[in-house]
Amino acid sequence: MLRHLHVRNLAVIEEASLDLDGGLSVVTGETGAGKSLVVDSLALLAGARASSDLIRAGADSLLVTGMFEPRGNRWRKTLEEGGIDCSEDDLIVRREVSRSGRNRVFLNDQPATLRLLVAIAPDLMRIHSQREELGLMQPDLQLSWLDRIGGDKGSRLLERSAEAFRDYSSVVEKLERLTTDDRARGERADLLRYQLAEIENAQITEGEDVELTQERDLLRHAEEIRIGADRALHQLVDDESSAAAQLARANSALAEFPRWDGEARDWLGELDELRIRVQELAATVRSRFDSVDASPQRLNAVEDRLAELQRLFRKYGEGSGEVLAYSARIAGELDELEVDEGRLDELRAEVADKLEVCVSLAKKLSSERQKWAAKLQRELLAHLAELALPRAAFEVRIEPALVAPGGEHASRGVEIDGQRLRIGARGFDEVTFMFAPNPGEPPAPLARIASGGELARLFLALQVVLADLGKRGGGKPPSVVFDEVDVGVGGAEAAAVGRKLGRLGEQGQVLAVTHLPQVASQAHQHLTVRKRVQGKRTSVEVETLRGETRVDELSRMLGGEEITELTRSHARELISKGGGE
Repeated sequence: MLRHLHVRNLAVIEEASLDLDGGLSVVTGETGAGKSLVVDSLALLAGARASSDLIRAGADSLLVTGMFEPRGNRWRKTLEEGGIDCSEDDLIVRREVSRSGRNRVFLNDQPATLRLLVAIAPDLMRIHSQREELGLMQPDLQLSWLDRIGGDKGSRLLERSAEAFRDYSSVVEKLERLTTDDRARGERADLLRYQLAEIENAQITEGEDVELTQERDLLRHAEEIRIGADRALHQLVDDESSAAAQLARANSALAEFPRWDGEARDWLGELDELRIRVQELAATVRSRFDSVDASPQRLNAVEDRLAELQRLFRKYGEGSGEVLAYSARIAGELDELEVDEGRLDELRAEVADKLEVCVSLAKKLSSERQKWAAKLQRELLAHLAELALPRAAFEVRIEPALVAPGGEHASRGVEIDGQRLRIGARGFDEVTFMFAPNPGEPPAPLARIASGGELARLFLALQVVLADLGKRGGGKPPSVVFDEVDVGVGGAEAAAVGRKLGRLGEQGQVLAVTHLPQVASQAHQHLTVRKRVQGKRTSVEVETLRGETRVDELSRMLGGEEITELTRSHARELISKGGGE
């Protein structure tokens, strides 16, 4: 969910800030007022390409900042892999574009790449505009949407498929390592034997480097230690005025006090205890000093051993622990490389068994997807009929992912029912959404549909279906942004668009740019964009409307510039029916 948006020097926007809530938020304003600039700013936060042409005249750079509460945990893992700290639940995204062409991205005030921003954008929001839909055409996304229809049962089947494919891939990789050409295997085995022998001959023990480093420091500073110890012992016990002697004299001075003051007995006990502790400390210092071997021969031996260890550390790991762990790891790999043909036969059989499990689950997924596709088609067409597309055709095409001979996936392809298919964690299906907005036209992939308005309504209907089915299946739709999804509709169809946007807003955050009062009346939050001309400069202001100011805006949308009591009455009626304030 987007909680806050701040924009500076974007086109005619000098500076604007928005606080956004959940549910449906609408953006309205007169034609040319700059409503779509709100969507442009969000597109920048979603990783869209930026141009210096977007910078306000007279400014050196533009800045867009958004504070998000991202859904799920996938975004957190992506950021951690990208080296970005994400210990908080909020995520602050900042995008800066300068006239020099410099384009900077910051995530939680840490510099990041545009590629990383694009990777997490689907977890922040999904944008559908008249000019560009960020992601609707992607086959993988269409497959994900279809799989959401399966609810909890589908999720469990997908998890089983992913786990089976991981097991299969692991065994395949192991077999490939063991069945590389003999020369490469021999060279690798020789290298591992050499490394293993070098580490074993060094006879490293865990923590040895730390102990030797401490001993070297003692030996290097033996003279300073001797002088310091002598001084300490002199002050503690050896001198007539030492701490122990003075404590003994203080004890004698107070020896008669208990006869007159009962508390003095405790004083004598504490003084005696202090004297004993000083003597014990002196004994410890003397013992430690006596144990330091200051011979140059021992120091040379320690230095030589540390030099030998450092040479191994540079090759095999930092510290004795890492070197020993590396030794154990390559010993296991060497055992694998020296495997006999019988073991290879066992691995081949294991690969076949695990592939059989993958294929079985993939076939089950494919069968279930046919049922999910029928359900999606049925419910989607019902929604499209209410959105001024009563005779539209929609179908989900599910086909096996064929591997072309000699193609990049040829080595990974598997033979299934006489076809060579590309199998993965989600089975072997390729999903394509086919759509024909008008009767008499054959359904075509979404990428060939020219009308942005028709695609927008299809996307809206799809999100409503997914929200409904996701609610039953435990899922939750992402935040979505619509730029004039109501283009080309009016009357009852416009009211249907508004109701569906409001219904979608009940499941999550929706932001819609609209010019229709029937849509705006459904909003939980109403924002308006106004253009101001001061002197020779034009600027844009964004304001949150409530109460009568919202009535005035809906009246303008209903009746134009002249607002009458009739249009105001009609506006109040729309707000009342829409459930607004």
